[in-house]
Amino acid sequence: MRTVNTVNTKNTMTTINTHLLLAGVALLLGACSSSPLDDATYRTWPMPDSQTLPSRSAEAADGPAGTSLDLTEAGPEDYVRIALQRNPAIRAAAQRIERLRARVPQVTSLDDPMLQVDPVGQMAETAAGQVGLMSGLSQKLPFPGKLDTRGRIAEQDAAMAMAELQQTRLQVAAETRRAYWSYYLATRAIETTRRSRELLSQFHQIAQTEYKAGTRSQTDVLRASVELSNLDNELVVLAQRQATTRGMLNQLMDRPVNATLPEPVAATSETEPQRITSQLDALLAQAAGQNPTLRRIHERIEQSRQQRRLARLNRWPDLTVSATYNMVDDEGLSMAANGDDQWWLGFGINLPIWTEKYDAAEREATAGLFEGIADLTTQQNRIAFAVQDAYLKVEAQQQLVELFQGTILPQARQTVEAAGSGYRAGSVDFLTLVDNWRKLLNFELMNHRALTEMQQAVADLELAIGGDLPRETKEPAP
Repeated sequence: MRTVNTVNTKNTMTTINTHLLLAGVALLLGACSSSPLDDATYRTWPMPDSQTLPSRSAEAADGPAGTSLDLTEAGPEDYVRIALQRNPAIRAAAQRIERLRARVPQVTSLDDPMLQVDPVGQMAETAAGQVGLMSGLSQKLPFPGKLDTRGRIAEQDAAMAMAELQQTRLQVAAETRRAYWSYYLATRAIETTRRSRELLSQFHQIAQTEYKAGTRSQTDVLRASVELSNLDNELVVLAQRQATTRGMLNQLMDRPVNATLPEPVAATSETEPQRITSQLDALLAQAAGQNPTLRRIHERIEQSRQQRRLARLNRWPDLTVSATYNMVDDEGLSMAANGDDQWWLGFGINLPIWTEKYDAAEREATAGLFEGIADLTTQQNRIAFAVQDAYLKVEAQQQLVELFQGTILPQARQTVEAAGSGYRAGSVDFLTLVDNWRKLLNFELMNHRALTEMQQAVADLELAIGGDLPRETKEPAP
């Protein structure tokens, strides 16, 4: 015979346990039904302000903290520094790293435990009494090494994103340098053409004076007028190129494309002929060691190795641990019913007997490994060619700049001066004078173009090797 106190205590404990289980179920259901970012939370989510994203509404607010950019004496590396700070492609690549890093704790964590409660239905009748509530809790434990391998695979994604960020930075820097020197070329071409037009205007006035005096024909005057009109057309085209290159620079710095920019510096150490001090073999070795494209492929190859390891680990079963607890009522059909609750522990494993998917996963990872190795060889060959091509261009254009500045331009200027004096003296015809003048203009433009192409080739070479070049400044020839 049970005492009344025993019966009451048992009923009270059963009621408490039932309430606790139901409260736990309600809590779980409530957590599942509400999203961490529900409507109310989303409406109050902090949006980026002017301190986070630079304003593009006005040029006066294009600085990092609302201050204007001072580019009055800025050289190419100043533009590169600003572009690296403000370019949205770089910010996107940096956020991609953070996004991929957030995957690591997701794939290395255990699955959520499973809670099961059966409160309603025709429960079993046992010798101890009728079952009133059935509950169970289970947890899946992956085979040792699986979670760690999944984490390494996710980490490889973040490592590849870091290499892509470095590649993006190099790309933005190279594009900014190329845009700056295109802007430099257009500006210097305008200055040279205008200066040459002034010289031609002087020849035109001399021809008019000689024509009025009857010593020259009208053909000289007409020829000069045609050349002047031709230069006016060239200036219109050059102005359009200057505006285009200025817009390219602005968009790389995340500024309005029509924002004003000062003219590039006329003469600095960066605009003088430069010779690369490193030899080609050293540059090839530098590219093989630090080019971010190659580093990203190395990370991808390592990821394929980890994926193949995970495919082999998936052939092993995972362990599931469970605990079951059943509440039993005090009263039952049997006179010997004691109302003792039931509980037990259980263990289970999955049976990976369908091996086709595991075989396919391992084949996929192996194919990805060989694909990465082949891609690495392809990119190594492509980058080696890019390094050699850019290096040879730098050498060739540097020699051209020295040739123009040291020999061709001084001789061409002397030729024009002599032709002008000869024309005034009547020993040289106007056609020869204009021909020498046109050659001088073309040589001056070719000098600026050779300097621009040399600096752009330097930018391409730095992009190919994945870093800055050691180089020395050589004094220009007089």
